[in-house]
Amino acid sequence: MNEISEKDVKKLWVEKDAVCVELKDGRIGRELIRDYEPLRKATRKQLENCRVDCDGVWFDDLDEGLELSGFFSPKKTNPIGRVFWLFPELNASAFARRLGIPQPLFAAYVNGTKKPSSARKKLIDDELRRIGRELLKTVA
Repeated sequence: MNEISEKDVKKLWVEKDAVCVELKDGRIGRELIRDYEPLRKATRKQLENCRVDCDGVWFDDLDEGLELSGFFSPKKTNPIGRVFWLFPELNASAFARRLGIPQPLFAAYVNGTKKPSSARKKLIDDELRRIGRELLKTVA
């Protein structure tokens, strides 16, 4: 894909759940707000105070930016990786040990280079739920 720059952008706007960019060639790209911690924590006013700058979208109030190319790159839907990305306080290596899965294999599940079998996916899901229940018990 060709590099996208500021001169290619026709329009920039913020929706309820995403930051959107329309290019002069008609393509529209979206980045979900929930995928970026600084954006998740931002107010609507902070999100809307953004501009296209060089090869990215810059949020002046947050001192953060998103690369324009990311708006148009294929998005993987990897639920295992998403859990560990959304909750960085979870340690993927410790989770793999807890399950008895080799850490390199679990890392491949997290980054999406390998897909677990349905039985392994169920094991992972069940363990995540078990951890959630244990957390609830400790804070109750």
